[in-house]
Amino acid sequence: MSSAAKNQRSTSRVTKKKTTGPKDAAPKKAEKGSKYEYVELTKAQLTSVTAQHFYAVVIDATFPYKTNQERYICSLKIVDPSLYLKKEKGTGDNSDYATLVLYAKRFEDLPIIHRLGDIIRIHRATIRLYNGQRQFNANIFYSSSWALFSTDKKSALQEIGGQEATSDLVPFSQSGKNFTFQKNEAGIVQNIRKQAQQYFSQYSVISNDMFTALNKAQAQKGDFDVVAKILQIHGLDEYTNELKLKDASGQVFYTLALKLKFPHLRTGEVARIRSATYDETSTQKKVLLLSHYSNIVTFISTSKLAKELRGKITDDRAVERAALKQDVSLSAVVLTEVDKKHAGLPAHSLHDLFHNADSDKELSSKDTFRTQFYVTKIGPSDVKEWVKAYDRKTKKVTSLKGSAAKGGGNIFQVSFLVKDASTQLNNNTYRVLLYTHDGLGANFFNGVKADNLHKNADARKKLEEYPELLTRFNSYVDAVVERRNGFYFIKNTRIVY
Repeated sequence: MSSAAKNQRSTSRVTKKKTTGPKDAAPKKAEKGSKYEYVELTKAQLTSVTAQHFYAVVIDATFPYKTNQERYICSLKIVDPSLYLKKEKGTGDNSDYATLVLYAKRFEDLPIIHRLGDIIRIHRATIRLYNGQRQFNANIFYSSSWALFSTDKKSALQEIGGQEATSDLVPFSQSGKNFTFQKNEAGIVQNIRKQAQQYFSQYSVISNDMFTALNKAQAQKGDFDVVAKILQIHGLDEYTNELKLKDASGQVFYTLALKLKFPHLRTGEVARIRSATYDETSTQKKVLLLSHYSNIVTFISTSKLAKELRGKITDDRAVERAALKQDVSLSAVVLTEVDKKHAGLPAHSLHDLFHNADSDKELSSKDTFRTQFYVTKIGPSDVKEWVKAYDRKTKKVTSLKGSAAKGGGNIFQVSFLVKDASTQLNNNTYRVLLYTHDGLGANFFNGVKADNLHKNADARKKLEEYPELLTRFNSYVDAVVERRNGFYFIKNTRIVY
């Protein structure tokens, strides 16, 4: 088994069993005699030997990883309203956070943090002072437990899966099989969620001294952290995505991210990368290397930092344009972009769409998907026949050679034979259609309209450039497709070159 496959197996369990919590609001203060008394982070007694229970907001996290002592560990930076207030009063700074270290015997017993700003509940932790900061230790293999609550309406994985949001008092992930929830906790969760949203909207939270600008990455000798916008996600193979990143310094870098380890990432999002190193061996492009403990997290919707960087950072596609000028490009080039309203759609493989669409309950309930493929052949081979006359009454198409459109106008009618990583080893090719009779995919060819190509030499000349571009080695199409009667039609997608 390859090392990539082993890593996939070790990181495949990214969610925990969901349970049901109370739906009714309750008093904010804990009732007398309640089982758990929750403490604010600043009020936890360093000299206390009793177990500590608390709610906190996650502002940074490593990915769970294995130590030399055959234990799994996950380290988080956390805050709560008692620390927010220090900033608001001007008495605190960016170092006002506590650390939380969780230990377990199994990988799946530790929390996986996909998004900064979400809420964690800890039961039975110990506390000590480490390097001048409060450190809470939770031994999951002994008696500690944790639960994760989403600060936004949906968790990161619920958003990409199109799932309905659960009750805002139900954790989206937890340790163990059972989940307890006291009446007084409803008020605690609602209050800390509101405070977290305000805190991330007022402050960057991840300050400049907590990450390295990409234009200084080459000078770093060890691990460093990055905050950047994801400009592109390319499915390199069945297991790995290649991320194109750009930060406020204007530098463009690439990194490889395992699909099962980081399923929540989407094009256009701002991400924080924990523990990357500069790849000195790459000559074609600038690359960040990730370790087994590296993490890639996004931000909750109210994040001031994410909002600012999303608006500031744009893609000039200079790297891709340079690659297209080479005889053989060693860098993958995604030739298209999808409409913004589909930017959050998860990508599905051709194998899923053509082999599992009817049997998979989630896929069979939808008709619009996002997929990525490379083109092996385009039909018709004569570009002049890419546009046909379409009669809307009879719904018939005819060649425009020597004739004019009747009863409706001209449409593109082009078919692509395509493959991707999931279908690389089989002998099948798959047909994806660009038929624009209902308006689907009308802008695919970057503004070229469906005109009579037997007569319009300018339009024909421009379209004649696309067969070579689309079938070029290492060129890919990122497309939104709609399923109709078993066929997939391109829509809301356009070529950008």
